[in-house]
Amino acid sequence: MAIHGDLFSYPLPEFLQWLDSSRKTGTLQLSWEAGERKLFLLSGQVGATASEGLRGRVARLLSLPKLATGTRVLAAFDELARTPDVDAAFDAHGVQARWVRDLGREELFAAMTDLTIAGQGTFHWTEDADRTGEDWVPSDMSIRELLFESLRWVDEQGDVDKALPIDALSVKALAPPSPSQPLMHRIILALTTTPQNLGRLRLSMGVSRSSVTRRVHELLRAKLVEVDGAPQVEADPVAEMLEKGAVLMREGQYDAAGIVCASLLASDPADRRVREFARLVQREHVAALYADLPPLVVPRLIQSPQTMVMLKPEERQIAGLISGTWDVSTLVLASPARELETLKTLAKLHRMGLLELAYPR
Repeated sequence: MAIHGDLFSYPLPEFLQWLDSSRKTGTLQLSWEAGERKLFLLSGQVGATASEGLRGRVARLLSLPKLATGTRVLAAFDELARTPDVDAAFDAHGVQARWVRDLGREELFAAMTDLTIAGQGTFHWTEDADRTGEDWVPSDMSIRELLFESLRWVDEQGDVDKALPIDALSVKALAPPSPSQPLMHRIILALTTTPQNLGRLRLSMGVSRSSVTRRVHELLRAKLVEVDGAPQVEADPVAEMLEKGAVLMREGQYDAAGIVCASLLASDPADRRVREFARLVQREHVAALYADLPPLVVPRLIQSPQTMVMLKPEERQIAGLISGTWDVSTLVLASPARELETLKTLAKLHRMGLLELAYPR
């Protein structure tokens, strides 16, 4: 199946939501005045992205702060043709795969932001997911995360443009780069040890203006750079908490990310960014639980009265539904608790050794 259309009639966020809800596998090609980009999707996950010269840009970005030599990065990309394991391919050449994934994600966030703001361009969707011959870079994130982050960038772009309206502004680092910082922050701090024109900085990095200005704005907010002529930027505690929550979510610490969401919702329930992030964390948590407890798996309870006493009343109620004939999806429908809470209880019972899982033949 192939679908072709324009992003004015079918806005990009809505199209991404459709791809996510239908769990499509295939290739999404986006074309606009800035060029073309492909996203390779697998059941709701954006496994990789490709655009002209992308691998060269990744190699350049890692070589500028001396994190890796360009030749090693390009050799690792060549290794991918022989080794499908991304981590093994980059480890073989002394390059950290997570850096490459971070830059792939950065490219996607910036491109989706630019396309959403512009509201122009065309898309072509096909269920052919073949990457052969493509200049692809791993990104490894869900469509939901891509959609949330790009919309958050769109929401906050006005503040960024207000603080950094022109490319003639001069940026200077106030602190050295640190391994604990996000990769783009490290790169920018390494390149601005001496004052650097914002426009030249963008050209030397080879990334979009929305990407560079956003990261410089974050550094400005954190007092890690100074920008001559820029107005005083006040700290945005909500944005900072959302960024920390996003890190927790990427690390699979969904309960901790949920606590961040709960505190943000309690303090500012009207903020769209907060509501969208809360929904994202819940959907990602549910998806992760289903990966361990597939819908068609049949849980069987292993009786252990002593251990059952340790469960909360609501957990014992869910455990009481386990008959050995209902699969996970049926238990979720029958449970009085929410889908997430039901799955968390089943996962807890499995960890405690109270459940065995019978896979369908």
